[in-house]
Amino acid sequence: LGNDKLVEMIISSIAYHHWRENFEKYITGNIDLERFCRWFLENEIKDKLKSNLQQEVTQLLNSGLNDELKDFIDDLNPNENLLKEIKNGVKLYNIAIPPYKFDYEPVRESISQSIEDTKKWILISGFLQRCDHFASWCEEENESFDKVEIECVNISDVKNNIKSEIKQKTGISDEQQIWQFSKVKDYINKDLILIAPTGYGKTEFAFLWSADKKFIYTLPLRSAVNQIYDRSLKIFGNDKVGLLHSDADIYLIEKRGDVGDNIKLYELSKNLSFPVIISTGDQFFPYALKPPGYEKIFSLFSYSNLVIDEVQAYNPRACAIIVKFIEWVKIIGGNFLLMTATMPEFVKKILEEKNIQYEEINIYEEEKQKFEEIVKHKIKFEFIENEGNEFKIPEEILNRVISEAQNGKRILFILNTVKQAQEVYKKIKEIMTIKNTPIKLFLLHSRFTLEDRRSKEIGIIEKEFKNPKPENEKEGKILVTTQVVEASLDVDADVLFTEICPLDALVQRMGRVLRRIGANFEFYRESNEKRFYKDNNGKIYEVDLSVPNVYILVFENGKESGEGRVYDRELLDLSVRKLESLKENSFMLSEYKKYEIVKSFYKSLSESSFYLKEFYETLEVLSVGYMSNRKTEAERIFREIHDIQIISENKLDDFIEEIKKTNWDSVNFTIFKKDILSKFIVSVPYFNVDEEDWVFYKIQEKLTDKKIDEKNLEKLKRWLCGIFVSQRYLYDNEKGAVILDKNERVMIV
Repeated sequence: LGNDKLVEMIISSIAYHHWRENFEKYITGNIDLERFCRWFLENEIKDKLKSNLQQEVTQLLNSGLNDELKDFIDDLNPNENLLKEIKNGVKLYNIAIPPYKFDYEPVRESISQSIEDTKKWILISGFLQRCDHFASWCEEENESFDKVEIECVNISDVKNNIKSEIKQKTGISDEQQIWQFSKVKDYINKDLILIAPTGYGKTEFAFLWSADKKFIYTLPLRSAVNQIYDRSLKIFGNDKVGLLHSDADIYLIEKRGDVGDNIKLYELSKNLSFPVIISTGDQFFPYALKPPGYEKIFSLFSYSNLVIDEVQAYNPRACAIIVKFIEWVKIIGGNFLLMTATMPEFVKKILEEKNIQYEEINIYEEEKQKFEEIVKHKIKFEFIENEGNEFKIPEEILNRVISEAQNGKRILFILNTVKQAQEVYKKIKEIMTIKNTPIKLFLLHSRFTLEDRRSKEIGIIEKEFKNPKPENEKEGKILVTTQVVEASLDVDADVLFTEICPLDALVQRMGRVLRRIGANFEFYRESNEKRFYKDNNGKIYEVDLSVPNVYILVFENGKESGEGRVYDRELLDLSVRKLESLKENSFMLSEYKKYEIVKSFYKSLSESSFYLKEFYETLEVLSVGYMSNRKTEAERIFREIHDIQIISENKLDDFIEEIKKTNWDSVNFTIFKKDILSKFIVSVPYFNVDEEDWVFYKIQEKLTDKKIDEKNLEKLKRWLCGIFVSQRYLYDNEKGAVILDKNERVMIV
């Protein structure tokens, strides 16, 4: 690579390190830029600029300039020829090649003729962006740091902490007998796929695999990320772990108290400074679409590892984007670890087709006999007759749910839509009220405010359905919920009632039943349809398989309440066929059999199916160089966001009263989000809204009596951007946002 091309790269990276949407008009020719060049040439400001630069550099070095640097600055002169060219109409893209616009990819290729050139561009631009963003934050917050990067963890301490955690869980203390330690030594700094049962200790393996390098650990759900973050603090220490997701700032404040310190922790996470970062996938994977600033993320993986947990939880489009992201991780020099209990075969296939080399650890195959002996689940189909788009759960099934709970069991009832979950919760509560049944009943789904959902997750997951279920617990409980408990949440139930869903998701749901019997347990004996298992301490656990503990509800007309919006019909049909082929009525599934049928399920998918077509079509678009020109667009494509943020009409007055109490002298957006927005904002499926439904317009007149100055009013306007008032939903803390029919809407308005 010649010096001229390096200069082109450096100029481009400096010119566009703060990409703005209005840069396009400057790139293609802009009268303001021409006027600036004319003004610069016609006014003597060169000396002022030199003096300013000398002062900045002197302050930066905390001492006087050495002679060499001083001579260098003294010799700096503007390139008057270029200034004249721009003044006379030469386009900026001939001088500073725009890095982000797909339209200019052919131009950009003139400085990126090879992978090595591409890597150099990414490192120059990416590290510049990181340094600039970090310096800007330090200056704004008046913080002083010597390094952008916080030093890595002590590997010896990490190993000791992991050993201690595993001993506490399993009773095993000998490193030679701990599978994570015995296996990981052969895979350090290697690309790897790990397939292992839920609860087998994949997270601890990932920590060991990554411990000698900076790493990013991703999961699909915020609640799961929060759980792993809490676990990682015990392993790596409070000052080594960052948390990244859309509400991480609030979680840190709630978890650790001090507002100022935790905002600083969140900012350090956003600046990617921690050696360990626990994050939702949507904070990283959309950069495979190369929106503005993608170099900052890609450059990180020149010295970092990537852990992708629960890959099966992403939709096919997101899976394709993740594969492309892995491809870039490998190009730039990082390593990846894919972990799951139900690995999508098409992901493995495409990695191989792209010649991305990896090794595989498959615990199911390595310990096949053991997992064939572990049988925790007896399954029964419940086929429900229904007409049209009516998907009502029969009262007979609801009574059975209540009866199981009356026998002291924890019942998990998973529905495919929030509306269905709310309806089932309502009906069960009505039946219990009529029968005067004292059973704990809970509802959890995505359509609660952040504050309500967090309190429910803490109360339900960390207390009422905590894993393992205490031996002396005799109190019946029912948790009605949606897919939010499907992946990584550590809940332990006795019986599962669930709507049909794709087989991989169904196995994840089953994993919440008898979770206390870990994958490291051994089969002990069998007697009268009861099976007994022994843990590492010799403790015996009993599983009664004389009756089903997993009930799969299938509507005859339409399969499930999502009506094809939640899950592809083709996947549901295939899932039912795969399970029905085992037996007609009720049947038992070993842990190995679950793994086997999910593997078979993925292999049975036709490449012409809608599900896989979306995967391959997305890959094809990415392979021809698609670039997103906005970060928000890339996030939307990755997450397929069809939600909108609303405040229900019945909560609007309370919301306004909270805003009136705001102390504008001390509030920042994080505090505003935590203290106000988290109590009122709900994400709901997208619907058409009028511009006048914007919350800011609704409350503007009512705030005039508070004399909010124009500066703070503008701040509030920004903070409420994209939030609307809705008459379609009624919000209450018990059921969340409930959709209303037209008559009910008239009543509350």
